[in-house]
Amino acid sequence: MTPNWNKFLRNRNPFIKWRMAIVCMLLLSSVIVKAQRIESLSPALTALEPINVFPMNAGEGYVFTDKNKDTKPSVFKVEKTSTGFPLISTEVFSALPNHFGINAAWKNTSPIKKGDILVARLSIRSIYAKQESGDAVVNFFVQQATPPGERVLLMELSVGPEWKTVDIPFTSIYDMEVGEASMGFTYGALAQKVEITNMQVLNFGRKATVSQMPATRLTYKGREAGAAWRKEALIRIDKLRTAPLIIRVTDAKGKAVKGATVKATLIDPEFIFGTALSAHVVMEESTNGAMYRRLVPELFNAVTIDNNLKWPDWRNLKKREVTKTAMDWIAKNNLRLRGHNLVWPGRKFTPNEFKTQPDFGPSFSDSITAHIEDIATYTKGKVYGWDVINEMLHEKDYFNVMPRTQAVEWFKQAKRIDPAAQLFINEYSMLNNIRSPQNIQGYLDVIKELRTAGAPIDAIGVQGHVGRQPRNPAQVLTDLDMFIATGLPVQITEFDINSPDEQLQADYTMDFLIACYSHPAVTGFTMWGFWEAAHWKPDAAMYKKDWTPKPNAAVWREWVTKKWKTNVTALSNKKGLVNTRGHFGKYEVTVTKNGVVTKGMYQLHKNNTLFTVML
Repeated sequence: MTPNWNKFLRNRNPFIKWRMAIVCMLLLSSVIVKAQRIESLSPALTALEPINVFPMNAGEGYVFTDKNKDTKPSVFKVEKTSTGFPLISTEVFSALPNHFGINAAWKNTSPIKKGDILVARLSIRSIYAKQESGDAVVNFFVQQATPPGERVLLMELSVGPEWKTVDIPFTSIYDMEVGEASMGFTYGALAQKVEITNMQVLNFGRKATVSQMPATRLTYKGREAGAAWRKEALIRIDKLRTAPLIIRVTDAKGKAVKGATVKATLIDPEFIFGTALSAHVVMEESTNGAMYRRLVPELFNAVTIDNNLKWPDWRNLKKREVTKTAMDWIAKNNLRLRGHNLVWPGRKFTPNEFKTQPDFGPSFSDSITAHIEDIATYTKGKVYGWDVINEMLHEKDYFNVMPRTQAVEWFKQAKRIDPAAQLFINEYSMLNNIRSPQNIQGYLDVIKELRTAGAPIDAIGVQGHVGRQPRNPAQVLTDLDMFIATGLPVQITEFDINSPDEQLQADYTMDFLIACYSHPAVTGFTMWGFWEAAHWKPDAAMYKKDWTPKPNAAVWREWVTKKWKTNVTALSNKKGLVNTRGHFGKYEVTVTKNGVVTKGMYQLHKNNTLFTVML
């Protein structure tokens, strides 16, 4: 019910006016009361006496940041309520390219230890939002408050005008003493007004598990069975990724052989299906190392060494030897290797001897050049590609002490050393939230700038880290469409979905895979790790620490190693032919007739669909 203000103002009867005023006041206050109703924790959890590590006091303890200098300043209020939980009201009048440009943050008043189990609880609603759906978009985060500012949790909250209660369980991946953790909200995605209350982050330490915590069940548009976008994508995959697979069996005189058993197995897909690989784990002499070595070639046809090819780790001679041994293992197992990365232009990603100096020191530019020369020379012929520059859109520290044109020289140097390697630029914050199109446009501007100046960029890397609220797959496809005009291939270089909801994680892994494999610009898809004990976001892994497969591992096996990895057994017809369809890549073909066995290797692509085997 909405108060009839016009009737109220026109009515001249004081008694009626007084009664209507009371009714209106009660109705308005009921909004706040309704918002402040939040389901209590179970008695078992309450008995554990969790600590609210980010207690809020109206008007105290927070820092509000508004970097929008060109328009009307945002309005931010923290107001007391009768429940003890303040009402946080934020109105943004103009969106920013970076949603973190407008944010509010509180610091922790109690320590948080690595491995602690926490749950964030809040109620949130949109007063208005300037986008088609009318939904406000806010990001909730928990991260280190001090450098390097690594995130523990980043979750997009998309809400309408009704109050929505959200429970977000998570595990801390860092030790953070009092004042070393930051919790808050980013608002810069849209022009919008948002209200939040009931905010608390409860720390249970090691006394509970994530599965015991209350959790809001998130979903995404297009998840339902029979979704139109998925049907269209699967049809597109058949047209884009497969071709007729025709095998002809003949005798020594070229005569067709009928009734031969023909087995054709795709042993190396043309498309990259990769993972980030820990060089240390893969070389570890242990049960875990053995399982890791078994699963990598079983699930993937390519790898990206996660850290050991980065500049600081490559300078560590002990780590370098481990890396070289791991590279030998990678080659022996016929896995393609992607180099990551030559230059990461942020201070925190730089070797200590340089990052501790003002302006990185006088020989810094020459040291970067020397590093590229050293590592690219060693890896020549061992990698199919390199991330020449990682996250240039966001990490700009190097360009405070050298011109941006230096980035062009890094690409030219890498191409001179290893002309066969595919040279990538790599970036994050795309395909995963409402700001994706704007972020992609900024990325495209950087790519155009570098190519215009002569940088030999061969391919585009898009990281693909997904928070707990996945993006609609149909929107992922339109996001990818923005890259088509470059004429460059795109690879999803670092995919994960960091969610404790294992079914949501599995469903979205399937749908994101289908969307990307169906897109004509995309040539590869790399998971950023697969085992919980060697993953930067443990909840995102496909295998738990004890190697129990999660539902997302089953999805990967079903689609990547079965549905999209052609394996055909058939008898040749009277013309000596087996005629089917197959996904592009390298095939092993085995033909058997009357005890005679002949094997051959065959590369299937659009212009090479017939393979003849002579018995």
